Amino acid sequence: MVVNLLSMSKRARLRVRVQIAESEPTLESLFDLYPGSEAMEREVFDMFGISFTGHPDLTRILMPEDWEGHPLRKDYAQGRIPVQFKGAAS
Repeated sequence: MVVNLLSMSKRARLRVRVQIAESEPTLESLFDLYPGSEAMEREVFDMFGISFTGHPDLTRILMPEDWEGHPLRKDYAQGRIPVQFKGAAS
């Protein structure tokens, strides 16, 4: 997990990189310190399955509620998720 922090008043950047165990993908939420991280943490939870303890509303934000799994974890078998084409011309 990579978090980029930027201080406008101090003109400084800080990049925090944290390794997360695949068996228990959990981190503390940054919401209390940085309320703007609320939607980003929900997106990471939705797409990668990383839980943020202390997050006020850790629910899906992009995928349907009944979707099983987390699409960007790449743990689906090849071809398991069907490709949907729009308006295929014949």
